[in-house]
Amino acid sequence: MEMTALRAIVSLAFLGCMSLLLLILSCALHSSWWPLFSALPIFLSPLPTRIAARSRDSFSSGNSSVGYELALFFTTGLIVSGLAIPPVLAHAGKIVWDAVGLAIGGTILGFLTVLIYRISSPDENDGFELMSF
Repeated sequence: MEMTALRAIVSLAFLGCMSLLLLILSCALHSSWWPLFSALPIFLSPLPTRIAARSRDSFSSGNSSVGYELALFFTTGLIVSGLAIPPVLAHAGKIVWDAVGLAIGGTILGFLTVLIYRISSPDENDGFELMSF
């Protein structure tokens, strides 16, 4: 295994662990496990583009198709909902505002981990060519 690949794996693992640490700290420090719901969109965010990449039609022109654009729309919706869950829970009185900062920080680190994996994915045919406009 190359040293750059090993460095990428270690850095992605570190970012993922820091993300989960911040999410669990936002839950445990304030005795409310509601902020952990913002981890669900982090884990679901790669799925729409993965599904759309497998079912690309051969009649589309260029790099985009209707299904892939819809998958990007759903991915954006998951990202926005992941960032919006903690403030909505704080407004509803389920969590305190201190936990919102930790939860949003953990969510941002989680989405950064997924994005960096998508960009640096060694497999060219896995459907993660998101940044090729």
